[in-house]
Amino acid sequence: MMSRIALRAARVCVTVPVVLLVASSTAGAQAPGVGSRTGKGPHVRVELIADRASAGPGMRLGLKFDLDPEWHIYWQNPGDSGGPPEAAWTFPPGMTAAGIEWPAPERIDIGGLVNYGYHGTTVLPVVVAVAAGARIAPQFTVRTSVRWMACANVCVPGKADLALTFPLSAEERGQVAGWKAAIDSARSKVPKPAPAGWRASARSTADTFVVDIVTGSREDHAILFPLALSQVNDSAPQAVTPRPDGVRLVLSKSSQLTKEPATLRGVLSLAGGRAFTIEAPLR
Repeated sequence: MMSRIALRAARVCVTVPVVLLVASSTAGAQAPGVGSRTGKGPHVRVELIADRASAGPGMRLGLKFDLDPEWHIYWQNPGDSGGPPEAAWTFPPGMTAAGIEWPAPERIDIGGLVNYGYHGTTVLPVVVAVAAGARIAPQFTVRTSVRWMACANVCVPGKADLALTFPLSAEERGQVAGWKAAIDSARSKVPKPAPAGWRASARSTADTFVVDIVTGSREDHAILFPLALSQVNDSAPQAVTPRPDGVRLVLSKSSQLTKEPATLRGVLSLAGGRAFTIEAPLR
């Protein structure tokens, strides 16, 4: 079965001028099953990092991506093309990966296609859940098989098998402060729930969704990143109208929209690096 990355890329690359380079399973990537803390693929370096030297409740890992200039990877909704990074984890009994905490993305225009993703150096924090009463061995290894799609004017899939052994080595312990700072910085960009006093609503016209968000103050800058695929025309400009108590956005509907949603869900990015999850019921 094709992964979500491959399916999304294959569908888009049939219809738009983005070239998908299909590499062999070993070209430019780490050999499957080897497992080290770092890996690489074309135009991408990836690391497995942690926010502490010894595992325990509340621990977070991070997938740190370093991309060549002009290249990007994807958010959970990739936009017009591509697909988000995917990771399959192996933990000792009693520990699991509870999911990626996705920082708010950028809106990336590549020749008229608009993607949602990240440039430069990006850390994707990963929450580690520890079962109550679990007895964690004093030494163990966390492993993950990571797949991603990196794009510029072409799209290239990548894969790395990463591993991190606890307790960390002396060399790794010397890097933990920097790793923790990088994970904490990424977590500060993860959208927060909209404040209780905010109100969001939407109405549908023939070709658009008109979204009104009341924040209590004028918002001069806003971008809405939809969480669901194929509801909004990602490449269309978003018309933003500041209001005394918030903002209005007009979003063009996707040509692939088959059914009106009951609620529009997304991430609202505002001036000053603020980002919030919103739910706007259609009325």
